[in-house]
Amino acid sequence: MEVFSNQEQLRLFLQSVLLGAGIAVVYDLLRAPRRVFGFGWAATAVCDAFFWLVLLAALFEFNLLFAMGQNRYFVLAGAAGGAILYFQLLSGVVLAVLEGVLHGIVRLVGCLCWLGRTVRQRWQQSLLVSRIRFFAKKFAKPSSIFRGKGIK
Repeated sequence: MEVFSNQEQLRLFLQSVLLGAGIAVVYDLLRAPRRVFGFGWAATAVCDAFFWLVLLAALFEFNLLFAMGQNRYFVLAGAAGGAILYFQLLSGVVLAVLEGVLHGIVRLVGCLCWLGRTVRQRWQQSLLVSRIRFFAKKFAKPSSIFRGKGIK
């Protein structure tokens, strides 16, 4: 087993703080749509399961690559501390921005749907008018009474 110096352990601890902040960002990325769209229990369970899979994979990968496969409890403490710092300092701002973006996307999709319905209605009305003209021309026959006088 390789022994870490104090400087390497401090660097590992600071990297784990960044890992915790990154995991907290992933949590907010999953939390914002739940708050905006009001997911039901099934979608919430899927989001939670996805979050825990990401968390476990990130901690496992971090432990293998940076801590050289050695269990170091200060890594878990650093990750928890990074998440707490993020939630105390930045989570409110990030959630507000994400929710604003999601509300903007919802409004944009709503406007595009309204525009699509309006165009479709106008298109159907114009098709109806052209069909009426088409059938009116088929049924309109020139009168034999007026042919001799130059009137169709």
